[in-house]
Amino acid sequence: MKVAVITLPIRQPDEIRELIYPVDGNKSLEYDKPVRCPINAIFAKTLKKGDELKVIYIQVIGENSLGEENKKVFIDELEGINKNIGAILSYDTVEMEFLATKNTYNKLITDLSEKIPENSELYTDITYGSKPEILSLFCALRFVEEFRDAFLEFFVYGKVEFPKEKGDPVSPMIFDLTSLYYLFKLMGTMDKMDADTASGILKDFFAM
Repeated sequence: MKVAVITLPIRQPDEIRELIYPVDGNKSLEYDKPVRCPINAIFAKTLKKGDELKVIYIQVIGENSLGEENKKVFIDELEGINKNIGAILSYDTVEMEFLATKNTYNKLITDLSEKIPENSELYTDITYGSKPEILSLFCALRFVEEFRDAFLEFFVYGKVEFPKEKGDPVSPMIFDLTSLYYLFKLMGTMDKMDADTASGILKDFFAM
């Protein structure tokens, strides 16, 4: 099963513009239509009829949260793309408070890891979301790779610049950060190495 983990924005839904995102790297993944959720562009190019895709949205909750509205927009967009594909879609949500406390992020890690099935092929979009949320997400993905036989296929970030004055966002780009995740994973295996050996391995990794 394919599993997508997507951090939801806290901006007003009408501020999340539909944009065409070029891809930094694999140009075969570029989608020629605008999307609000960057990884939906990847799904438009990679999903096939009959694929099972479970989408898990990380949603900040609270009195002023706009997570539910943004989630609906993202789901509607993906289902519109899927009309011409025929994948089997399902949805889930991990809720978290907008508080940078140890308990908040511990809960995010455990809740997320419990919702990812065995042997999942993972897709992650961190375009939106808080910084501590992203660090916790790295930990949760590492856990399910180690103990649920999951495999990370894509880890993407949709970069876009919002002008100081009113106007359209500029310079959109999808960056594939999958290698950064695997660098994080590699660092966890180097604890018993001496500095020279570890430095050599890092140089080999960066040269790939």
